[in-house]
Parts: sequence; structure tokens; C-alpha cells
Amino acid sequence: MNRIVRNFLLVALLSTAIWSCGPRAPRESYTVGTALIGSSDAVFDLAASLVQDYQSQYSTAFVSVYRHETRALIDTLISERAEEIFIDRSLTPAETLAFARQGLKLYTYGICYYPVYFMVDTVMGIAEIDSARLRGILTGQITNWKEVGGRDQLITPFLPLPGTGAWATIMDYFGELDSLVAVPCSTDTRMLELARDDPGAFLVYSHPSEELHRYRRLRWSVDELRIPANVKRILESPIYPFMTEFTYATTRNKGDVAAGFLTFMMATNGQRFLMERGYRPAVAPVRVIHSK
Repeated sequence: MNRIVRNFLLVALLSTAIWSCGPRAPRESYTVGTALIGSSDAVFDLAASLVQDYQSQYSTAFVSVYRHETRALIDTLISERAEEIFIDRSLTPAETLAFARQGLKLYTYGICYYPVYFMVDTVMGIAEIDSARLRGILTGQITNWKEVGGRDQLITPFLPLPGTGAWATIMDYFGELDSLVAVPCSTDTRMLELARDDPGAFLVYSHPSEELHRYRRLRWSVDELRIPANVKRILESPIYPFMTEFTYATTRNKGDVAAGFLTFMMATNGQRFLMERGYRPAVAPVRVIHSK
């Protein structure tokens, strides 16, 4: 054999041997690896806090959360451009059917519940709202706060986008409204920006709002019953109708970091984390996470 060819083959074999003996990437497990999870706006802050707590316990787990519109997230899961999403409502029967038609196995997990609040500027002098007044405001039949006992100020309703949990819970309560007069907002942060200079703003809001001192959360009135706009009292009430169910959905059933994060959220530590922050945890736990 030609000496040059022989030397070339020896070098190639040696290089292959060295490469094959090099360090291997660690095997993914519940606590080792990476995950990318799409999140609805209403869920994003909570998801980011849960990720931080999870990663503080498992330093080899890296989870990234990005914010996107709820219906778009579901579309990315159906089209297999995403593997996990964390959204602010359960999936509809039509959406679930779409996964089956694509030949995809869908796994969904209810994580926790949080109320939708109705808020107005404190200067309006409004303290409560009922079904008839809510319908009137949303459909444009009630246009001024003086019509419901407040100041003489035009009402501007601000709502999250169609397809979000807050939107869905209102549509579920009323059925489909014949008309809707409102300013759609891509995020709750955007809602606050648009309403900043409008004293007549009426906000349909699905984030914790204790620090929004300008706004009053309205009590919900049903006949003689008044449900205070307090997260603890609302979550304890069996008749408050406007609740979002934060739902984790995936088309994968793997023992990876995404599964580990899901397990963490539904196990004792994660559910305690949710409860301490004013969310009503899911009732059914799943398997306990094991460090590997």
C-alpha cells in the first residue's frame, strides 16, 4: 500500500478513536436537559416564577418560557412547531378533535385556577356588578357610569383577545353575545397602557392586581348575595362564574425536563407554591419527581 495512503488511513482511524472516546452529552431526564414552553400572557409571570423555583432545586434543568397568544400557541402544538404549551384555559372539543385529525396524541393537565376580575377607576364610585349590568356594558347598551349609579363618564370596556381564558369564561357564561363593544388588548400590560388616561375604563383583568391601587375590583352580585373581589373568597365560592383554568398541554410523553417541570408543578412543592401566590391548585397530583 502506498505509504502516503497508509499514513492517511492511520490518522483517520486515530481521529475517529479519539472522537468516540470524548465526553458524551448527558442523557436527558426529569432534571437534566432543556425545555422550551410557550405560555399565554395570563400564565407567563406565574410560569416564569415556577421555572425559577424549579431550577433552583435542579441546577442541571434549563427551562425557557416564551409569551404568545393562546390560540396561536394551540396552533403551534397542532402543527408540531411546539411540544409543550402552558395556557390560560382548557382546550375546546373542536381543538381536541383537531389533534386527533392530525394523528397526534394530546396530553392535558389542569394546573391551577385563577379568577377574572372586573375593575373600574376608584373615582367612579362603583363597587359591584351583576349579570345584567355586565351584559349591558359589554354589548354597548349601558354606555355611561351614571346609568349604574356612578359618575357621569362614558364607559370604555377593555378585554383580552378572543381565545384567551378570560374571554372564553365570559362567552361560556353568556353564550355568544349578539354584539360586543370593547377594546381588544393583546396583553394585560397593554390593557393598562391603553386605559391609563381613560377614567371611564372598565377592565376585564386576569392577573393578580393587588398593586393596582387606582382600580377597584368589583364585587359580583347574585340576587342578595355579594361575592367580594378577594381572591380567597372568590376561590372558595362555588358560584363565582368567571374562572380561568391554567392548563399544560403537550403531544409528547417523554421522561425529559419538560415532564420534570410538569411533575414539579403538580407535586406537593409546586402546588404549595401556587397556593401561596393566591392560585387554587389542581386537586389531582401526579407522580413524584426523582433526581437523576
